[in-house]
Amino acid sequence: MTGTSSLRRRRGLTLIEVLVTIVILSIGMLGIAGLQAATSKYKINSWARSATSMLLSDLADRVRANPVADDSDFIEKPSPTTPSPYLLSATWQDQQAAKKGSAAAGKDCAANNAQCTPAEQASYDMAEWRRLVGQMLPQGAGLVSGNRSNGYTVTLMWFDKGYLNATTNALVAAPRCNADLSGMAAQSCCPQASGAPAGVRCLNMTMVP
Repeated sequence: MTGTSSLRRRRGLTLIEVLVTIVILSIGMLGIAGLQAATSKYKINSWARSATSMLLSDLADRVRANPVADDSDFIEKPSPTTPSPYLLSATWQDQQAAKKGSAAAGKDCAANNAQCTPAEQASYDMAEWRRLVGQMLPQGAGLVSGNRSNGYTVTLMWFDKGYLNATTNALVAAPRCNADLSGMAAQSCCPQASGAPAGVRCLNMTMVP
């Protein structure tokens, strides 16, 4: 009888140890899951910021390859007299709506034997660039202002579902750009003309093609 009772006690202790181990493992798995979720959020945002550099470079190459459309030549005509066809001023909402319709450039300048005027090439370039922005950034959109001679200001925008207020867990609205901002604040603010809603991040860059 004594041996049987001792065996039962040992079995009971083993069961308690197993249950404790399961609880500890469960807590550890929850921690790992939370870490993976946080890592995924920062990875997406890091990936989006990496894509912005490629998009800026792509636009610069397109503008550089079509100087006549800008009505500007650094040597012969340094001061443009007409607005650049590479400008983009549509709001974030308008650009999202445009993606749902038909759209884009009237002439496919990338087709075999295609002969495009500088204006047609610029229209095609911007349609393609906007398509790339939409593909490479979550709900991506862009703004372009300036000219070839003085440089362009390019704003790239994307939706970040993890851009939340730590207290309320509500989407955060990025600060609007103004003359008082400088440094990183000026680089990450959203222009007044963007109409960017809460949850949209902005990145402002400049280029001289």
